[in-house]
Order: sequence, then structure tokens, then C-alpha cells
Amino acid sequence: MNATRRILYFFPALFYYGIIFLLSSQSSFPVKEPFGNFDKIIHVAEFAVLGFFLTYGYVKSFKFSWLLKAILVFLTGLGLGLLDEFHQSFVPGRNRDLWDAVTDAVGIAVGILVFRLIFKKVRRRFPGNSLIR
Repeated sequence: MNATRRILYFFPALFYYGIIFLLSSQSSFPVKEPFGNFDKIIHVAEFAVLGFFLTYGYVKSFKFSWLLKAILVFLTGLGLGLLDEFHQSFVPGRNRDLWDAVTDAVGIAVGILVFRLIFKKVRRRFPGNSLIR
């Protein structure tokens, strides 16, 4: 598979991570937390979406086993979460937080599982569908 096609399969993840990066660049986030640790739920949710998009990119781009793809998605997502936390340490009013990185990793795992569950059903229902191998 050529590099251009791989980039296209990863474009949703790249674009979405760009949004995460832009939001992390804000000195303060204008959302009032309704309860303690609300931000951890946000981290899980936003990184679950990233995990879903990364899984799509890996599934469509490589012919590795499902397990290897899932491990690569998890490591990529973990690296991006750590990069985001490192980046926040340079933003005034923000700081890096190990627990945010942990919840990012949980979100990536959730995204992988959601992808697997949804597209396993799609594959069963539409066996000739090339959306997932």
C-alpha cells in the first residue's frame, strides 16, 4: 500500500489529535466541572474517539494480526497522550498530570474495543464489506 493511502486512512486520527492539541493549548478551559474528576471522564471520552480513529487507520493500512494492530494503536495513543501532557506543561495555567495520561490510555483501550465490537458486527452482517479485514 502506498504512503498516500495510509495517510488518508490515518487522516481522521491526525485531524482529531490536532483538535485535542489546540484545546490543550488554551490557558484555561471554559467548562465548569459539575463534580470532582469530571475532567477524567472527558479525557477517557476524547481519547476513546482517538483510539477508534487510530484503530481504523491501522486496520486499513497494515496486514498484521488483530492483536498486533491493537497493541500498536494502544502504544501510539499512549504516546500521543503523553505528548499532550508534556505540551500542557508549557501552556500558562495548565500542567501535566500523570492521571490524565492514565485516563487517556483507558480511553484509547475503550476506542479499540468499541471499534472491534462495531465492526465485528458489520463484518458478520455484511461479509463482503472491505471496511474491515
